[in-house]
Amino acid sequence: MKPLPPSTQALLQAVLPSEIDRQALERWLATTNLERLEPGQFHLLPLVYRQMEQTAVNHPWLPRLKGIHRRTWVSNQLAVRAARETLDLLAAADIPALLIGAVALALTVYADPTTRPIGAPQVLTRTSDRLAAIQTLTAGGWQPSPPTNALTAPCYERWQAGHLFTKRLSENEALQVRLCWHAAPSGPIPAWGAQWFNRSAPLTGESLQARTLDPTDQLFQSLASAPALELIPLVDGQQLINRHPIDWTRFVRLAKDSRLTLMLRERLALMQTMSASQLPDRVLTELNHAISPDYADEAWRLDQLNPWERTAWQRFRLSYALFRQRAAAQGVAPYPGAFYDYLRTQMGTNSLAETLKRGLRRMTASPPLPHGY
Repeated sequence: MKPLPPSTQALLQAVLPSEIDRQALERWLATTNLERLEPGQFHLLPLVYRQMEQTAVNHPWLPRLKGIHRRTWVSNQLAVRAARETLDLLAAADIPALLIGAVALALTVYADPTTRPIGAPQVLTRTSDRLAAIQTLTAGGWQPSPPTNALTAPCYERWQAGHLFTKRLSENEALQVRLCWHAAPSGPIPAWGAQWFNRSAPLTGESLQARTLDPTDQLFQSLASAPALELIPLVDGQQLINRHPIDWTRFVRLAKDSRLTLMLRERLALMQTMSASQLPDRVLTELNHAISPDYADEAWRLDQLNPWERTAWQRFRLSYALFRQRAAAQGVAPYPGAFYDYLRTQMGTNSLAETLKRGLRRMTASPPLPHGY
């Protein structure tokens, strides 16, 4: 893993341990420019605000962080409402579903759910129920976003883990939910679908009742699904480890089967270093000894580059490495036709000409710089 900036190191040392590290929090405040945050830091600001409030750290940023925390509370309320409506629709149609990802984590492992931004809640169905779930949501007033004619095609089931649906509440407000049929986008192994449901655990809260992944599967899904520059999965993982017993034998097996051992080993090692917690010795040893294919290594390495710093060739290599990763997980030979289907579903295109045009535009256009850069 590439070296972390001092600001990011201080932030992780502040938020990962089970007890608030006031000195690390003050180091973060001293080394950080709020107008130019390092990648991955923004989603941790609601948690930082709560820590500053609890430790009585007085700082000029406090009002701004309070505003970010307030906006997170508002958006999380809408996210929970979207999840509840989606689960109710699917239950009425006798379609089993699990609540996964950020919404499940916010409601189960965070002492204060408002400190964990949810975004669009993720609802997982079995792949065999995918078409019925899409039809049910559409009939209930939810629309695919963006619209695509390929949503019900078999290749969409293979190469996409899910799709975003939107339901308008007013001209300026909408609910969003991501309907998923693969819990782990980077390792969509078909045989895992039944395991997620068979091992699921109840999620009971004031706002909704549902079922979610068991803690070991939640840990794997959280660490394996997020982009390399995201920091909040590390906090999710540490919260899970602190609060629940983890079946490390199963976790290592999932890592090996998905060919994600390098990514997971480096993330767990970073969590252990920054939180001063101790994982079972054998976990990192087994992950270190596991064979990691070249495409998985390349995907992890390129994903750690800032998006606006990647060259056109690096963007293509990252896309192809991720395709190889998903193809291997499903036992699909990485032939050009399969790569075309993968690109078509990623871009939402319906023809070769449209796919080439949009692909070239994505490779050659520089992504926008984040605020302050």
